[in-house]
Formats: sequence, C-alpha cells, structure tokens
Amino acid sequence: TGYTRLQNGNDGDGGEINNNKEDPLAEESTVADTQQTQQQRQQQQTRQQFRGNNNPDPYSPAQIMSIMGTSPRRIFLSLSSSTAIALAANFFGITSNVLSALPPEFGEKSGLDTYYPRGDYKRAVVRAAASNSVSGIPSSSGKCSFLIPKEWVADTGLALAQAQRQAKALDYSMASSSSQQQGSSNGNTLPDAAYGPPGRLDSQGLSNGDTNVSVIVNTGVRNFSLASSLGNDPKSAAEVVLSLSNSRRTLVSAVEERRGDDDDTNGNGVPVYIFEYTVDRGERAKPLRALSVVAGSRAGDAFVTLTVVSTEEEWEKPRVAERLRKIVESFKLV
Repeated sequence: TGYTRLQNGNDGDGGEINNNKEDPLAEESTVADTQQTQQQRQQQQTRQQFRGNNNPDPYSPAQIMSIMGTSPRRIFLSLSSSTAIALAANFFGITSNVLSALPPEFGEKSGLDTYYPRGDYKRAVVRAAASNSVSGIPSSSGKCSFLIPKEWVADTGLALAQAQRQAKALDYSMASSSSQQQGSSNGNTLPDAAYGPPGRLDSQGLSNGDTNVSVIVNTGVRNFSLASSLGNDPKSAAEVVLSLSNSRRTLVSAVEERRGDDDDTNGNGVPVYIFEYTVDRGERAKPLRALSVVAGSRAGDAFVTLTVVSTEEEWEKPRVAERLRKIVESFKLV
C-alpha cells in the first residue's frame, strides 16, 4: 500500500523520500564531545610542557608552586613570620617550653626569663627606685635579681605610692625639702619593688595580701659591709635588726651564705645573711613567718634587703613553703 511504501522511504512513483534532516540533539552531543577532546588535548600538552625528561612525576615542587602563584621565598617568609609571632606571644606556652629546654644561664643572661616564665618561675630584676635614690634617679648600685612564681604580679599599690612620692619631690609649691625629708625618714620607707599573688585587692583596687616579697635597696651608704655594720655573727646581727621593729618578732634561725654576682671573678661570691623569724600580730590578724636576705654590694655603696612573708598556716603547706624558699635561694646581686 501507499503507507508501506512511505515507510520504506519510497513515494508512490518509486522515488525516494529525503530523510537527511539534521537532528538538534545529535549536533549538541557532537559539539560537547569536541570541546571535551580539546580540553583533554590541552591538559596533555600542559603536562608534557612541565614534565621533565628525567622526572617521572607530572609536576615538580617548583612547578606546583608556580601554578599556585607562590614561591619558596614567600613560603619561607610566611613560616618565619608565623614562628616569630608565636614565640613573641608565647603561643600555647611555646616560648616557655623552649626556655625550659635550654640551660638556665641562657635565659638569665639574655633576660628572656624576665618576660617569659621558665617552668613555674620567672625572674624579677630590681634596682633602687627614683623615689628612694639619693640622686632622685634610678641607680644600678645594689641591683639584684630573684625568681618569683610565674603567676605573681607587681604590687600596684606600691607603684602608686612611688609615683605620688616622686610627684611630691618635683612639686616646688609644697613645703620645704627639709620637711619632706623628715617625713620620709619617720619609718616611712617604701620598698623598691614588691610582688605577690594576683586577685587580693582592697576596695581601692590595691594589693592587700599577706603573701608577698618586697625588696629595699639602700644606696645612701659608703664602705658598707655586713661584718663591719652588723657584725660577724648572723644571729647577733638578726637580733639587732629585729629589735628595731615595734612588732613582736621572734628569731627562728640565722645563717650566713655566699652568693655569686656578675662582678664575681674568683668564684667566692659576696656574703649574705639570711634571717627567718615570726611576727605576732595579736588577735587582729594571723601570725606571720618571714625570710629576709641582707646583702651588701661588692663596692660597698649599697645594701639590699629582700623579705618573703606569708601566714604561718601557708608556710605549713609543703608546696607553698617550697615556692617561697625558692625566692630566697635564687636571690643574687647583678
């Protein structure tokens, strides 16, 4: 029939029907295949371009960095900067861990242990404050160093008092300088430095704790020595010193030791007296126990007194007593 002839591609007269019309879907598929082939050819050319004759890998490290838009110099600078920032900020305690792995002398000579704790302690360096110095400027005579627990902080109340005293010394509208000297000599001697645990503050935000360490550097002396000024016997010297106080103090022990300093060339060190005593404050407060170190400079132009104090019940705790005695044992002139 005519229907059959049309399906066979022939018309009624035996002629063929033209079935060469283009299919849109087939054309799109051909274009996609062509683009994919071109991309594969470009990738293969790129690999061949970067691939060396003796390098089995498609890319070398330098070529990979070139593709990423970086260079070994940039990577080195980034790593160096990150390391420097981490060390300066003591990130995760990394600087403290590095100092703990190095000899203690390195941290002390470089001064790094004054900024970053080494283990459980950090170093404090103290010199005569301007308000206590005879010349009115900080003095290097009697300069000393010692270790304190890493969480201890400087006494803000002492810093405020020193600033107020220094301001009074510069205020020419106040009373005569003789009256100022009389006021400062009536037992109103300020320590040159004081440290203690944080968080124990009074209503004015000043430190008010019984556990602390304080240092007094007296530079108004000439030819000072422990033997000539306090005597050769540490116990007798301690009793004389303690008798000058109005509070009830009882001597527990007194010993003499020799401590090295930066000017020590023969290895003998300088003599120091160490006094341990108790302070009875009656019913108004708990009794105290204190350790004091007295040392004179090698030049005889200053003497230093360091005192560590805490309540008796705190001294009975082994961990606390160990930390407090560590301060005294680490004291030295620098």
